[in-house]
Amino acid sequence: MIDAELASFMESAVMIIVGTCDDVLRPQVGRAVGAIVDRATSSVDLIVSEWQWPETIANVRWNGRLAVTFARPSDYVSYQVKGRAMVVPALAAHRACAVRYVEAMTATLVGNGLDARVTAPWLVDREPAALRLAAEMIFIQTPGDMAGQRLEPSR
Repeated sequence: MIDAELASFMESAVMIIVGTCDDVLRPQVGRAVGAIVDRATSSVDLIVSEWQWPETIANVRWNGRLAVTFARPSDYVSYQVKGRAMVVPALAAHRACAVRYVEAMTATLVGNGLDARVTAPWLVDREPAALRLAAEMIFIQTPGDMAGQRLEPSR
């Protein structure tokens, strides 16, 4: 379901917004600071600060529902991935990914004209946890005629 091109996009310097809901379906939005894609299983490990987004982590533990939007800030090319997720321990690879992501994303956003002091609260890797998402559906979210269309596995 996740081909090499999409995996590369998801692992690049793109904004990663994670969406969950609690037991009364109240939405919760957070940010991830990196993604590691396993194309063989169509799963994505998302690194999320449990310190900054405890409700997000709690919601995934409670119901496993997760929707993630990957959006490139320079042109808004965007994809949303939905599926079931679980919280897994953050390994050294997750922590290293988060460090690389924060550096790359800071450079990208500053390069787009934002002050690093503005972006710093968006890019927190304190107390990392990993959300392992099994991709079930992928949607094109890039503004335009195809926005909202499901991305077929054969793309």
